[in-house]
Amino acid sequence: MDSNWIFSKKFDLSIFLFPLALAALSPLTLLLDPSDNLPLWAFLLVVVSFDVAHVWATLYRTYLDPIELRRRKMLYLLPIPIFFYISLRLHLYSPVLFWTLLDYVAIYHFITQNYGFLALYKMKKGERSTFDYHLDKWTLWMGALGPVLWWHATPDRVFNWFSAGESFIFRIDPAFIGDITAVYFGLLGLYTARQLYLWQVKRHFNPGKQIIMGGHYLTWGVGIYFTDNPLISAAFLNLFHGIPFLAMVWFYCNRKWRDPERKKRSRVLAFLSQPKNWFWFYLLIFIPALLEETLWDSFVWQVYLPDILTTPLPGLNHFAISVLVALLSLPQILHYFLDGWIWKFNKSNPGLPEFLNLAGGK
Repeated sequence: MDSNWIFSKKFDLSIFLFPLALAALSPLTLLLDPSDNLPLWAFLLVVVSFDVAHVWATLYRTYLDPIELRRRKMLYLLPIPIFFYISLRLHLYSPVLFWTLLDYVAIYHFITQNYGFLALYKMKKGERSTFDYHLDKWTLWMGALGPVLWWHATPDRVFNWFSAGESFIFRIDPAFIGDITAVYFGLLGLYTARQLYLWQVKRHFNPGKQIIMGGHYLTWGVGIYFTDNPLISAAFLNLFHGIPFLAMVWFYCNRKWRDPERKKRSRVLAFLSQPKNWFWFYLLIFIPALLEETLWDSFVWQVYLPDILTTPLPGLNHFAISVLVALLSLPQILHYFLDGWIWKFNKSNPGLPEFLNLAGGK
């Protein structure tokens, strides 16, 4: 297998370039529906099919895996009541505060996931330079922080990651936009110069890392800085975020559950993880994703279903809404939390390098 790629050249390129190509078509849809809200078909395609589904894909790495669940029960079970209680209390106190804090957690999660993909390619190529570690890390972080800080420094912009009435925790004086821009392009320029040096002088080139970095800058630049349109923002940010994660989870499961001894522990996962059964693998997480979003729209957002149903939807009091929000946001919050644990390349995740085809790159 080509040492430049984690899975294979064709597979890697498809899971990172396909989302970008699909997102690039999103502006054309404005000719079909110029409204401010995501049209229903786009909501189902971009949000439910890939973004929400990738959240539920965490089940394959955790709660549906009998080996994992038995090995770290406290990690997987204890956060459930804790995060439910915190979410309930926050939403009861202030829905705006709840959604605002969740916005910032989501931004952090989106950044760290892309850095995780970048780190996989660095590990695959055996990159161990301390200088490159810090340069790669801060260049990637600035690729998102730059647009986010510009967002905070633009007086006429609103904080609308979830479009739930959130508000900025802080504002930045527009006078600092020039400083943010200087750091943004300064780090990007230094990173580019370093990659050219490594390529031309050291004869070292890491194509996977460059695709992640380029896609990261493109998706955050377009999704946050260049557009207020929710369809374009969701397409660039959510597709590049969700599709590679879904592919990585499937590849992990495919390699883990092909072992005859492990198959005895979960014949269901062994069956779903076979290449010919990818549809059922995906359907098992798409159904709860669709059900979750149906409940969100039925009782909280009420954007799409009121126009579809002939009978009015029931209204709930603030306490009932808070309970429902805490319950429905739990898969997403658990996904954010567990992502920081289940992909660590250390003794806490035995076999992970092998299952992601990185055992030889460590």
